[in-house]
Amino acid sequence: MISIALQMLRADRAKYFAMILAVSLAVFLMQNQASILVSIFGMTGAQIRDVSNADLWVMEQDTECFDQAKPVPVNALLQVRSTPGVQWAVPLIKFDTYARADSGKLSVATILGVDDSSLVGLPPRMIKGDPEAIRERGTVMLDPGGASLLYPDIPASEVIGRSLRIGSETLRVAALSNASAPFTGFPLLHMTRTTALTLKQAEDRDTTFILGSLQPGVPLDTVRQHIRDRFQLQAHSAESFMAASRDYYAKQGIPQLFGLTIIIGLIVGTAITGQTFMMFVKENARHLAVLKVVGVTSKQFAGMLCAQATLVLLLGSAFGTALASLSSDLAREEPFLRGVYLPVFVVVLTCGALSAVTYIAVFFSFRTVQQLEPASVFR
Repeated sequence: MISIALQMLRADRAKYFAMILAVSLAVFLMQNQASILVSIFGMTGAQIRDVSNADLWVMEQDTECFDQAKPVPVNALLQVRSTPGVQWAVPLIKFDTYARADSGKLSVATILGVDDSSLVGLPPRMIKGDPEAIRERGTVMLDPGGASLLYPDIPASEVIGRSLRIGSETLRVAALSNASAPFTGFPLLHMTRTTALTLKQAEDRDTTFILGSLQPGVPLDTVRQHIRDRFQLQAHSAESFMAASRDYYAKQGIPQLFGLTIIIGLIVGTAITGQTFMMFVKENARHLAVLKVVGVTSKQFAGMLCAQATLVLLLGSAFGTALASLSSDLAREEPFLRGVYLPVFVVVLTCGALSAVTYIAVFFSFRTVQQLEPASVFR
C-alpha cells in the first residue's frame, strides 16, 4: 500500500513539486534566519571566548556587556590580585577610536590592549605573523575584517608591514590574527597595553577589564562574592559574561525581529504544504474510495498518507537545508560575517517544527478519507 500511495503522489507532478518547493522554501527561510540569529548572539561574546586562558573577568558594576564597558578604578588590579583564591590577574584595556590606514580608509576600530609581559587577551589563532611581534612599541595585530576594511585593495595576508594612524600616533601592522568576528563589525586592533595607553585620551582610568585565573580547587562563586562585597566590582566567568552580553542585546529587540521572520516562514510553508496536500487528497477521493471498496483499512490509509507526507518532508527538508548551508558558507566569505554558521540544533528544530505542523494537516486529510463512502465510486 505504501508503494501505491507514493505512485499516486508522483502521478500528480504539479502538486508533488509544489509541496516539495513549499517545504524547501520554508525550511530555508527558517534555518537562514535562525542561523543568523544564533550567529549574531555568538558574536556578542566572541572576544570573551577568544580569551581562553582566563577563568575570571572583573569589571565595573555598571558594565552590562563587552562592547559597552566602563573602566575600573586605578587600584582595582591590586585589589583583585590580593583576593584569596586568585592565582594571577592582568589588565585589559578596551576602547573604540578612529583609525586611518595608509590606504586612506578611515574606520572606527576597537582597541584591545593586553598585558605587556604575559600577552593574556590575544586571540588563540593566527593567520600570519608572530604574536610576540606586538611587544615592540607602536605595533598592532589586525583581524581579517579590519584588513579587508582598511586595506580593501590588497589581500589580507599582505597587510603586515603596512601602517595606520590613530590620533597623532603611527602604528605598524605586525601580525594578522584569526580573531572571532565581533558583534560591532569594527576592526579589531590587538596591541600591548603600553602602546594602547599612548592612544587613549581624556580618561584617567587605564583598565577596562581585569582577567584572572583561580587557584586549583577554589570555587568561583566564593571569589566572585568576595570581590563584589569588598571592592564593589562584579566578577564573571567567561561563560557567565558571555551570557550577560547575550542578555543585554536580547533586550534590544533583535530576537523579536528574527523570530517574526521565522514564524512567517513556518506559517507560509505549512499553509502551502498543508493546503496543497489536502487538495491532493480531495482530488484523489475517487481513487481512495476504490481502495475502500477493495478492503483497505483505516490503519492502511493512515500509513499511506503518512508515507506521502514523509517523502515530501524529507525531500523538501533536504533541499532547504542544503540552500541554508550554502548561504552560510557564502556569507563566511565576507570577513565580518565569518562568524555565521548553521548549527545542527537549528536544522533539527526547524525540520521538526515543520514536520509537526505538516502531520497535523495529514490528520485532517485522514479524517476526510475516513468520511468517504465506498458507494461514491459508483456515482
